[in-house]
Amino acid sequence: MRKTMVVPGEPVCVIEEFLPGDGVIVNSSGLVKSVYVGQVSYDMNKRYVNVVNVKEKQELRARDRVVAEVKDVQEKIAVARAFVKLPDKPLKHRRTGVLLGRRNEQMEDVVGIGDIAVLEVASIYRGLITFDIYKPGCGVVLAFCSVCRRPLEKKDQLLFCGKCGSRERRKTVLKYGNDQLLRELVSTAW
Repeated sequence: MRKTMVVPGEPVCVIEEFLPGDGVIVNSSGLVKSVYVGQVSYDMNKRYVNVVNVKEKQELRARDRVVAEVKDVQEKIAVARAFVKLPDKPLKHRRTGVLLGRRNEQMEDVVGIGDIAVLEVASIYRGLITFDIYKPGCGVVLAFCSVCRRPLEKKDQLLFCGKCGSRERRKTVLKYGNDQLLRELVSTAW
């Protein structure tokens, strides 16, 4: 295999030499041209040419884990904005998606506005991202009081506000309130 660096539109070979693979297109005159700035990879055995993009794409796919902030909560759905793709890749462009509740469950008992949660990407359909909070390891990492916006403390199965005394429910991770876990998530985010 030989490799060289190319820019978009630069010819890499003719169709008679190599068949087009990923990252290349063929024009009407039979020239195989690059689509990306990247490394050209010639496969001499299979006679294919590919261009591997040097810029890393930040795509979310189904089953990816993300850290997200809940922006809006309604009766059956919540809107969350992902800012870190786990394990440690901050997203250049934050992705907004929908979090669906279960049939007999109020979304207010799952997440609250401003909460930081670990979510799994359930599906992406035509750009609409659906998150899932019910998978093992997913849940709210840091919750805020709906009355005074202070961080909530976990006692038994409920979350309590130390200032106003409010009691709330959330679907939390097992290590809710773990300072080390929060520091790791926040340090990768900014």
